[in-house]
Amino acid sequence: MYEKGYNFFMLIRTVLVLLLLICIIFANAFANPIPNKVVKSEYKPAYGVSYSFEQAGWYGLDPKEDYKKLLDEIKPDWVRLSFFWDLMTDENGNLKIDDLKFAIEEAEKRNVKVVIALGAKTPYYPETHLPAELQAKIKFGQRLTPSHSVADELLAVDRKLVEELSNYPNISYWQVENEPLLGDPRGISVSVDLVGKEVEVVRSADFRKRPVILNHSAGWYFDRDWLGLISILKPGDVYSTNAYFKTEGPHLVAFQIAGSDIKIPWPDFLTWPVQSWPLFSPPYVTFMKKAEEKGAGFWIMEMQAEPYIRDLSYARFERFSFTAEDINKGNRFLESYGIKSIGLWGAHFWQFRAKNGDNSWIRTIENITLVNQ
Repeated sequence: MYEKGYNFFMLIRTVLVLLLLICIIFANAFANPIPNKVVKSEYKPAYGVSYSFEQAGWYGLDPKEDYKKLLDEIKPDWVRLSFFWDLMTDENGNLKIDDLKFAIEEAEKRNVKVVIALGAKTPYYPETHLPAELQAKIKFGQRLTPSHSVADELLAVDRKLVEELSNYPNISYWQVENEPLLGDPRGISVSVDLVGKEVEVVRSADFRKRPVILNHSAGWYFDRDWLGLISILKPGDVYSTNAYFKTEGPHLVAFQIAGSDIKIPWPDFLTWPVQSWPLFSPPYVTFMKKAEEKGAGFWIMEMQAEPYIRDLSYARFERFSFTAEDINKGNRFLESYGIKSIGLWGAHFWQFRAKNGDNSWIRTIENITLVNQ
């Protein structure tokens, strides 16, 4: 009887200790969403930005003039420009990419390299940028594969775009799909096999044979889906991921029942600390090692450098859960890994704030990017 009571007591104590440990881990994660790591060397990475004329217009900016101003002010090493299939082709499938060419040419004038993001999934909401007639062929939660009805048209537009832009020498990389394995708001994703087919098309269409970038959401320690993308890479290519620190989502929960979408909005008060969890935070060292084994580089394509903006009224707030100083903390965190290239995400927001009297964001970015000038 005594032995049973003792064993029960030990079980209860073990459970309480585990609960206490979990509480400590949670408290530490939320108290330190951007871990303070020691930078191991004086090496400074290259810095880039992403820019979209459509997103600039949403913020009320002058897309072309503010794009040029951004390049002049922060002097990035590279800029990522996205191909939006739904907006950059006409009803006959012809390319409408004058704005894209303008952006490439302005970057070339300033000796700024360009990364072109192409495919079904490219940066900026709604993430999957397909013409309406093709979007209608894709079911909620579906993964696009080489046998899908839209695959041939996807490969054809990839080829057409690369052939059209191949003459620009300042294009340094083609990013094939953006977070292809992660579902968009409708749960649509792209399979590793189809990404591989796209990469083959891009390599064959580019007479300059420039390298490609493949990327995946940062994920967690036990996520192994990204290894399929690594297997596609060749020497000189890049594997990239993202680095967000205080995240929010469009929905706390989203699913479909009997053809109806069920969505619970993300609460305004909650931000999730991505980088502070044992075994559950992105394993950047592992990413780097696996890329190096293929002779490829490792980049951060998007480092969070803005708060989450759900609509334009949010961008006018006086205080944010993610601050300009958090950009410096995030940059130091990534520098500690010796990452060679970091993309700073949030250019349109920085410019919007500057036009509304708050220069703290753009000045913070300048202080980071101008270090190597």
